[in-house]
Amino acid sequence: MADAGFELDLSLQIGKYEVQKALGKGATGTVYLAKDTFSGKEVALKVLEPEVFRDPQFGSVHRAQFLNEASLAGKLRHPHIVSILDAVVEENSGHIAMEVVSGGDLSQFVKPDKLLPVEDVLQIGFKCCGALDYAFREGIVHRDIKPANIMVAQGTNVKIADFGAAFLRKTQAVQTVAM
Repeated sequence: MADAGFELDLSLQIGKYEVQKALGKGATGTVYLAKDTFSGKEVALKVLEPEVFRDPQFGSVHRAQFLNEASLAGKLRHPHIVSILDAVVEENSGHIAMEVVSGGDLSQFVKPDKLLPVEDVLQIGFKCCGALDYAFREGIVHRDIKPANIMVAQGTNVKIADFGAAFLRKTQAVQTVAM
């Protein structure tokens, strides 16, 4: 019988986060369920793959998007926006810790046989508009709203995620990232 210490030796540690399981994989990285070893809280940990930084064509674009999202850490506090708790971007790696939203995203409801009731869609739309208005008043335009970027907390309680393509209106920097 193996003891728990043996399992911990095999686990993946990223910064102060202990990875528990993969939640999803995208084109540029993976999102894991992880535990903050300092606070003990669970987080969704978005990790950018190191190969992305080395890609001569898209590396700088993806790095800029990741830095953009990381720069929002702690800036947006709204009940319908996923909270970014921590962000670390290094030369060839990076990760962003976010609150865990366990209900999946709205893309699971886009097929004709899985559509949500109209009243639920209206509530979700209203909540998203409120969150986007709040972000806009804070100087941030999301620019990538789609079902996959709207997370379901429970029922019609949703949270907007993935601000990687956001335009930061209050900065003087010119953004040239092709969408």
